[in-house]
Amino acid sequence: MEVIEIQTLIDITMTRVNRPVQGTQLQLDQQRNFTTLTQCVELRSIVEYETGPTCEKVDIKNLGFGSAYKGKQMVWTFRFSPDRSGIYTDETGDPLGYLVNDLHEVPIVKNLTESINIDKPIFDIKDERFKNTTIKALPGIF
Repeated sequence: MEVIEIQTLIDITMTRVNRPVQGTQLQLDQQRNFTTLTQCVELRSIVEYETGPTCEKVDIKNLGFGSAYKGKQMVWTFRFSPDRSGIYTDETGDPLGYLVNDLHEVPIVKNLTESINIDKPIFDIKDERFKNTTIKALPGIF
């Protein structure tokens, strides 16, 4: 089974808070970002995951984020498996091309627990300067 990893500087904490009366506004907005992400990855496939995103403060130097972001930052990592092989392969042969396009520029809720300043409140996967989200297939699996 293929495993895809999304790393983002956007707070996508899975809180399971879906209504204001269930928790705080912060928890609700964190869940909104996670729900938005999962809805985008499920546009073409049902996905499976064992755990929600993990979060860790790490040096992002070689992680593929935009040049505007440096040093130690909060990074959320989400791993999942689509129900079909090759489902995100686009017409150019890029095995993650459709997923990149499905998620790029999708709106998010900003100013949660991120350690970066977010100018545009979107998942940015393409901009060399402001790329806040990366997608990759885990080595040897895809």
